[in-house]
Amino acid sequence: MTSSSSLDRFPDELIRHILLYVSPEDNVLNIQPVSRRFYHIANEPLLWRYLCRNSFTFWKPEHYFFAKLSDPRPTTIEWKKLWLRRKRQNHLIKRLLDEILTTRYHQLRNLQRICQFGYDAKDFLLEQCHVDESHDDVLARRYYANSALDSIHRGIAVEVWSKCYETGTDPYSGLDRALGAFDLFVLHDQPQDLEYILSTLDTLAQRFMLEHPEHKIMSTRQKALALNRWLRAQNLMGMENETVNYHNLRNCLLGHALSDDEHPSLPIISSAIFASVAERLGMSSACCAFPSHVHASVKAPPGMTLDGDVEEDPKAEPETMYLNPYKWDGEVTLDELRRALVELGWTQGSEVFLRASPVPIIVLRTAANIKAATSRIQNLADRSGEPIEVEAKRLRAGHPDINVEAAKYASMWAELMVKPVSSVHWDHNLETFLHSFAMSWGEDAWIVRKYLLPMYEQFVASQPHVRNRAGWENVREILNMLDNLDRREAVVTRRYTQEMQERVRYRIGQVFRHKRYGWIGIINGWAAGSAGLPVPHYLDGYEDEVQSPTTSPRSSGDRLHSEGQLRPQLARVFYTCMSSKRPRIDRLRVAQNSIEIITDPNLIPESLKFLAGKYFKRFDRKTCTFVSNIKESYPDD
Repeated sequence: MTSSSSLDRFPDELIRHILLYVSPEDNVLNIQPVSRRFYHIANEPLLWRYLCRNSFTFWKPEHYFFAKLSDPRPTTIEWKKLWLRRKRQNHLIKRLLDEILTTRYHQLRNLQRICQFGYDAKDFLLEQCHVDESHDDVLARRYYANSALDSIHRGIAVEVWSKCYETGTDPYSGLDRALGAFDLFVLHDQPQDLEYILSTLDTLAQRFMLEHPEHKIMSTRQKALALNRWLRAQNLMGMENETVNYHNLRNCLLGHALSDDEHPSLPIISSAIFASVAERLGMSSACCAFPSHVHASVKAPPGMTLDGDVEEDPKAEPETMYLNPYKWDGEVTLDELRRALVELGWTQGSEVFLRASPVPIIVLRTAANIKAATSRIQNLADRSGEPIEVEAKRLRAGHPDINVEAAKYASMWAELMVKPVSSVHWDHNLETFLHSFAMSWGEDAWIVRKYLLPMYEQFVASQPHVRNRAGWENVREILNMLDNLDRREAVVTRRYTQEMQERVRYRIGQVFRHKRYGWIGIINGWAAGSAGLPVPHYLDGYEDEVQSPTTSPRSSGDRLHSEGQLRPQLARVFYTCMSSKRPRIDRLRVAQNSIEIITDPNLIPESLKFLAGKYFKRFDRKTCTFVSNIKESYPDD
């Protein structure tokens, strides 16, 4: 008797249960062709609903997937079609990633195509981020999967900020999403995304209501004070040892404050947590951008006082109370705040600080805090490895130095997105942003094109005086530059002659220490004369011994014969490298005589090993070299 005839004796209910443990691929290829009966059972909507839910964790919002899961008529949804669509997408994403790992031609375009799948690509990318060490291209696969995933997260953050000034948007709503967007720049492979932040705040509100069943009969003032005491008792406000820890980077991030075991936060984040939970409890709450120390405000309901009485004057402004969740359980009086403003030197126009601040103002203030935190970290560079420097940049995941750069990049994005383009100073930091974007975050070109370019063109069109904008002042030019570089065929550099073999002493993938400055680098390009180096490459501001190969006849670039005649010196050998000193600049120029090869793998920083995936397949510990993934440019190395 065949296995199919044996299964035919099983009731449908048992077959359905067995199919829950069969992979979707086996279902389609091996189960459905068995018989007409099996075909119908294997295509039942509820089975494919289960397979969708268990095959994929992340879904683009456009699918409304989680709403579909709770649909009272689940059999009317084409679950199998949805699963097949996701499966086909994953096949395309895999093909695009394989092309990225094979050639640098159209690498940026392929990376951006992956990013545009959004959260539909996240399941596959997470698998690649954690691919086993045994893979031949483990470093490259992990690097590009992480790059795409990080860019997807940044795209979501920028989309959130782009809605701050949408027509019809309440300028005081969405504070939790707008501040949570900063976390997405350093999220990496962790689960604490925007949905985590929102659900955590939801849970806090639910817990408060469960632990305070009397909250329904409390006045607004009573409820606000009870909430503030409760949040502070949960250790969700402030931080330990603020004298040392106040400017640590993680204190600026809402998601970190909610998920970190110690929940450290700056006053602005403490107030945002309070306001976000208070809103969920039905209170009208917001942050007040008080100088030096953000507070939270709570307004009385319409027609009522904070103490639950009927407001005698229906035209009166709603009564407002203030709290300092960062420091105090109790209420801060209006007189106390006004005295503090006088002490700070604000004698005129100070009432603005006592009003609820729109979300864009709080976003800009958070961006300023992040900039201050990253500047402090840079000032601690000479104390590298000391506890104060380590704690200043420690986050839950990712490499600290890369996270610092990403946080600074987030602050630049936020400034551009939440400032109205009608502001004459909208482009104040545009040049700095475009330089950082083009040098270090080129995979975000799809985000720049979708969100920033329309704002830039609107800003330029609104200017009363037309002027020529070129280079780092022109968004479209920078995007075109990146596109042109991406379309360029690889330039092949070879060691044709014995002389070339002898002159160019080092090879792609070798690790070295800079003789003068001590930083660690990985060689990823070379040329006899800097004109032949890969483009673009960057000059190290400290590499003062590097000189142009096109020097004047009597400069140090020429030699004088004993007969008094000039003979041109052979072009000096230069290399490009990835550097531990400037991790996001991946092609830094360095002279051959500055290189000292190292053979101890333990000297290579982990962040540099991770970034090496941009040019290398894997690391060979025996030889302390990285295996090249740029053979199309350097076939002899």
